[in-house]
Amino acid sequence: MERPFEFNGVPVVTPITFQPNLATTSTEDSDRTQDLVMHNTPMGTIQSYSFGWGPLTPEEAAKIISQTLNRSSFTLRYLNFVTGQWETGQFYASNYSPGSLKTIDGVFKWESLSFNVIGINPV
Repeated sequence: MERPFEFNGVPVVTPITFQPNLATTSTEDSDRTQDLVMHNTPMGTIQSYSFGWGPLTPEEAAKIISQTLNRSSFTLRYLNFVTGQWETGQFYASNYSPGSLKTIDGVFKWESLSFNVIGINPV
């Protein structure tokens, strides 16, 4: 199976979910006036992505975690929601959630793994 996602140049098993999120930040003086009209001045938008994997062997999970955990930034090859192209960018990770360790077909596997990555630079 093709492994188009890479963390720090290391190909990883393709996630079963990959969900983009965009957050636009506006200037401090952006606000609604008393007539309820919004006066908004966007400063920029940060992209983030939620990754989710199904059952993973301990080795597969460790390969992913070792490239992302406790790093101020890492490179990610991903499908950019804004451009529609496969790109490599700088991200950091947060909110890790591993599932339970189970035996599946006689092999130990983590039930799931999910975490968020947040872009270092605005889009």
